[in-house]
Parts: sequence; structure tokens; C-alpha cells
Amino acid sequence: MNKKIVLMLLLAVCSWPGASAQQVAVKTNLLYWATTTLNVGAEVAVSKHSTVGFSANYNPWTIGSDNKIQHWFIRPEYRYWVTEKYTRLFFGVHAIGGKFEVGGFKLPIIGNRILQGLKTNYYKGSFVGAGFSIGYQFYVSPHWNLELSAGAGLARLSYHTEPVNGPKRKSYVDTKRFLPIPTEVGVTFVYLFNSKK
Repeated sequence: MNKKIVLMLLLAVCSWPGASAQQVAVKTNLLYWATTTLNVGAEVAVSKHSTVGFSANYNPWTIGSDNKIQHWFIRPEYRYWVTEKYTRLFFGVHAIGGKFEVGGFKLPIIGNRILQGLKTNYYKGSFVGAGFSIGYQFYVSPHWNLELSAGAGLARLSYHTEPVNGPKRKSYVDTKRFLPIPTEVGVTFVYLFNSKK
């Protein structure tokens, strides 16, 4: 069901009424691929300085026998480009939402500071949030750009834990909390359709 919703939203963005071919871009984030997260995005220009975009990300994997980083999330975004769309500096505002099941490992550097007991528990739940982003697109060729971006925001998490080794609980109560999170870290290839550059 979730995959169908993501696919329909991507098709809607790509077929935005009034969008000419010169105004549409598709993209993929190389850093997400490095974490084995499948991802794709689309962006449509709505004026000389504004674009709206949508990205979908999905990671279904279990690493080894019990290390899980399973998640999916979607991220609609509005961007304001300082010079012109798909060129140089931009600022963005976005929403983010999805589901996750992670655990069985210890995070490097931050350890247990965010999620206590990550090595011995799976955290299962959902999140919604919003944030701001900043980025820069470099011209590579008439159809290709390279984008660097970063974003941060606030998310509301709703989750429960299950032990990595042991029986699953028959009932549980979700923990709800607000947490500042990075909402985007990107080194992204961007393909521009019928670009006039």
C-alpha cells in the first residue's frame, strides 16, 4: 500500500500541469545509496526562482543476522533559488514522514545518546516532522548537475522496543517524543530534461 502511494505521488509531481520539459528534474542521492537506501526524487519549477519537489526513500534490509536499518520516508519540499532555478544556491522548507525498524548495533560516535539500548533492542515506529535546508547545485553538462545539500528539523517520533534476542511482546505502549534530527544530507546527481543550458 505504501509503495503505491509513493509511486502515485511521484507520477503526480512529474506530470505537474503546465510544467514544460525544461522545468523538470529527476535526482538520486549518492549518500543514501551508500547506506543501501534506494531513493529517487523529482522536482518541478513553478517560477524563475521556485521549485517544488518530492523524494521517496526505502531500505528493506537486515544486515547480518540481526542488524536492522529498515525504513522508508517521503519528503516534499519547496525551494527558493537565489539566482535561478536549478542553479547555484538555494534555501528550502520541507516536511518529512515515514516508518522505521532499527536496532541490533551501536551507533558510532553518538552511541546510546539518542536511542538507549539500540544494540540489544529494535526500535519500531513512525515519525513526522518539518525542517529547513540549504544547498548548492553545480553545473556539470547541459543535462546534469551535482547538488550538495544539508537540512535539519524537528520530528515527532512514536515508537516501541522489542528485544533483539528474545520473544516478541504481545502488547506494548508507544513512546512519543520530539527530537531534533538531520532531515537531509545529500550528494545528489540531478538530471534535467531538455535543458536549455
